Amino acid sequence: MKSFIKGLWSRTKSEPKVRVLEEPGDLMVGDMIQLSDSFSLPPRLRKQNFKVVGVATQQFEHEFSTCFSLEGVNHDLIDLTIERSGGRQQAAFSLAIDRTQVEQVFDLDEFAAIFDDELPVQLSPTNTLDLQAWLAPQYQLQAQAETGYFHDQDCRQAGPSEYVGDGEPFDYYCLVSADKTQAIEIEVYAGGETEVSLTLYRPREDIIDMYPAAQQIE
Repeated sequence: MKSFIKGLWSRTKSEPKVRVLEEPGDLMVGDMIQLSDSFSLPPRLRKQNFKVVGVATQQFEHEFSTCFSLEGVNHDLIDLTIERSGGRQQAAFSLAIDRTQVEQVFDLDEFAAIFDDELPVQLSPTNTLDLQAWLAPQYQLQAQAETGYFHDQDCRQAGPSEYVGDGEPFDYYCLVSADKTQAIEIEVYAGGETEVSLTLYRPREDIIDMYPAAQQIE
């Protein structure tokens, strides 16, 4: 009898399901992505493989944006968010630059004007360093001092109301190129801590493959 029950259990127990990644918005820590060999991509992205090393969330009012922290084989760190534009998905790749780079790339008086109340504001790089592929000739201010919240956690499975106002607040500034393919994003936190990123908006198809970290789920 025991052997019969054991055999019955082995036949009826569900088989583990293979985890399949179909959308980049479903990425999890440990997953890998492969980018295309398009020459319109910067060398840091072109034909590169990246591993998801972190998942965080940015909140604006009741809208949430999932941010994937990527690390390349050369230890390049890039942030990725998946956005919708004109009903289609696009990948926003962001490269953080430090204060020294900001001072070298932009005129500081022009950069400081971003934080004034007067509009419009235009900004042009004065030196591209090795960031030429990440920089547009000119940017126009699009968002100024919008309140956002940073959540150092993945909120995709949770209801928004649980996290409203619960993250670390920041003021958000965004300047966009004329063709809307590049941006400068700035986040100013309490105490004046400022994070500046150069962002490229690319077709979702530039992510040509995705590899799940765990091939099976129960």
